[in-house]
Formats: sequence, structure tokens, C-alpha cells
Amino acid sequence: MAETLTENEPGSSSGLVDVLSVVLRYDDLLADDSGLFLLDGRSSVKLLRGEAGTQHARMVGDQMLELPDSWASSQHALLEPTPEGGYQIVDQGSRNGTLVSGQRIQTAPLRDRDLVEIGHTLLCYRRIEERLARPLLAAPEGVRLGPTFTRCPELAELVRQLEAIASTREPVLVMGETGSGKEIVARALHELSRRTGAFRAIDCGAIPEGLLESVLFGHRRGAFTGAQEPRTGELVLADGGTLLLDEIANMGEASQAKFLRCLETGLVTPLGTAEGLSTDVRVLAATNRDILADGRGFRPDLLSRLTGFVARLPPLRERREDLGVLTRFFLRECGVAKASIRTAAARRLFCSGFPGNVRQLRAVLRSASVLAGEGPIELSHLPPPEAFKAVPDAEATVAADGAAPRPKPGPPEIVAALERAGGNVVQAARDLSVHPRQLYRWMERAEIDPERYRAGKG
Repeated sequence: MAETLTENEPGSSSGLVDVLSVVLRYDDLLADDSGLFLLDGRSSVKLLRGEAGTQHARMVGDQMLELPDSWASSQHALLEPTPEGGYQIVDQGSRNGTLVSGQRIQTAPLRDRDLVEIGHTLLCYRRIEERLARPLLAAPEGVRLGPTFTRCPELAELVRQLEAIASTREPVLVMGETGSGKEIVARALHELSRRTGAFRAIDCGAIPEGLLESVLFGHRRGAFTGAQEPRTGELVLADGGTLLLDEIANMGEASQAKFLRCLETGLVTPLGTAEGLSTDVRVLAATNRDILADGRGFRPDLLSRLTGFVARLPPLRERREDLGVLTRFFLRECGVAKASIRTAAARRLFCSGFPGNVRQLRAVLRSASVLAGEGPIELSHLPPPEAFKAVPDAEATVAADGAAPRPKPGPPEIVAALERAGGNVVQAARDLSVHPRQLYRWMERAEIDPERYRAGKG
């Protein structure tokens, strides 16, 4: 079910809207009963168990969200709008308690991307820009990304941008953490481009520098010691199609120089030959390193040729509304027909920092489903808690008591904190429970100027 925005909605005037999505149910991980609901920003909303026979989550008016969950109470929790915008959640004496990001609460303010557990149902709260909410509210099944869908508004916006640029010859640099789905994005770009040639991908970090040029450009027989047979390079094999250079930040200086020459001339010269071959290749590059901010060891002239469009992929901890979609896909992918999970196991898995991102979720679910057999996934079927902790430099805020990590605040939350602090970055960082240096990095990346929010400024 989806609500639509109209010009007189309260969210429209502020530019921010509050959205609550049903992510998954522990009792049936394969059930596609998720929903996306717009909160009006002024009404309290009751979260409770639906009547017997309720099949899907549904919003009754603007003040009641009924869940098809027998573990939820008849008066479970209440979402209350706050004076500064957004919502807080208040437990209403529920029998199983209310949890926010894996922690039991009585009353707690909701932050962008918080996970809320009601009974055996997991929900995700988002406070986002209206322009990002509209497309998803119109298509609650999500936006297609490769073999699956996304309900993450930031990723859905990126997909729409990629659809627009796919048919062009513009190079694309895909940036994202390891396991976040960079190759999936590259394959989706190739499919959208309708190029008739092949999609080829090489991992620049997995090929020794001495062999990388041969892999890229090919070689003739006897071009170097050990070259007993000629080899066709990947740039030729991808003629008419797309070549993904994964982990391009690991490409050595010699290969960078020759590859730059190839891009400039459009000619591929195999090792041991003097004559170049003309090819028509769409080049995509990917890296888990922010080479725009730290380009050490990488040629600026090559970087400028690769960054016609930069696609920044959010890590899994910043797209928690997709946990249900991805879980269903991965379980069905490995032939699972029925799956459930115990609450303790669900909290460890879904409220984690996911240092391995989507790839880690897939691996854990495949292993756990085998160990669980026909029963529910238990804690004993999951890796230890240490495996789920975010890496030290991951952009997630972690509670002082070591509780489940909270994802980094989105631009709307950063702006709201700056407004409350009158543009004082140190005070805003304290409000967001992060170090000021980290907040400065996020502001720079989101192009947020704190001067706009200084006291007395317009």
C-alpha cells in the first residue's frame, strides 16, 4: 500500500517527509507483505496487531498501522510527532516490548534509517526529501536494480540517473564499499545501454601488474617470456559492449599510462605489435577506495577520463529498508521454500553493521538456511557478533555502550542538526553523537555549507 503526496501535505512545505516501511516478518522471511507508508508529520500513529485474517500491513486513516503479526499487541506502540520535526516512538505496555535498532526502549526519538521491531515485524523509519519519496510511494514494489529491487530512496534515485546515462558513451565510475554491489550496477548499466557486444569484467587487484597489460590489451605469440600462444585482450573481447575495470585503484602506473593512451586514441595495441586495433568499448570503472578524495598513486588525467558520471553506492547499513527484499531474493536463489528466524538471531543479523555489505548478507543467509534445515534460523546458525561489527572507519555511529550501530545520518538529519545548532558544527556533531571531523566529511560529501545555518543568516 502506498500513500501519495499532494501540494498541501505538511511534508511538502518543509521539503522533508516521514516514511515507514515494513521490511520483513521473522515468522516468514519469504513473505512479500511489505508496505511503504507516508506519515503526515502531525498525527500520532498507533502501531498494533491487525484483526484476525489481516494479510498485509495497512494504514487505517492517518492514525493507525495494522500489522499481520500475532506477536504484536493490540495497543503496541505509538509514533508521536516531535516539535522539531520527525517522530518519537513510545511503547504502550506491549507484551513483547518495542525495540529500536536492536535495543528495547520505552520512549525514544527516531533517527533516519532506524529499525523498529514490533512483535515479529521489522520496520524502517526514514526522514527524507520529498523528491526522493515520491517515486517510491508511486511504486511500492521498489525500483529494479539488476536481478532484484530497491526501496532505498537514495539508491532508487541513483538507478534513475543511471537509466538516463546508460544509452550514452559517458564513462562511469562506480564507488562503493566491498560487497556493496558494484558489479551488479555495472551489469545493469550494460543491459540498459542496449549495447550488442559482451559485458566483460576484470579485477585489477587480482591480476599481477606484470600480467595486467596482457589481460587488457592482449599479446602476440613470443611477445614476452612464457607467451607461447597469442591472447586476445579484454578490450577487444568487449568490442561493441562494456568493460568493467573493478578495483581500478589497484592499477599500476605503467598500466595506467597505456590505458590512458588507449582511451585517448580509441586504439588497442596488443603487446608485441606495432599496429593498433580500433574498438568500440564502453568503459566502466569501480573501486572501494574514494580516489576522488584520495588519489594517491592514481593519474589525475586518467581519473578525469573515467569520471564522466560518479555513482556512489550506499553500503547496506544505509539501505536497511532493502533487507527484506534482499533476504527473500537470496533465500529463493538457493532454493529455500520456507524460512523463519528467531528474534535473537534476527537482531544480531539485521541490526548489524554489515562490514561485508550485501555479499555478507547473502553468504550468511545461504549458510544459515542450510544449518537450519526446515526449522527457524537460530543464533547458533549465525557467525559470532564480531563478524557483524562495522569496520573501524565505517561511517556508522555506534552507541557508547556497544549497542547495535546506527547508520550515518542522511543530509536531512544533518541539516536539521545544523539548524538546531545555529550552524555550530561542533554542537551539531554532539547532537548527532559523532566526531566533528566526521561531520565535516559528511557535509563536504553532501555539499552542505554550515554557513547557511549560522545564527542571523538567511
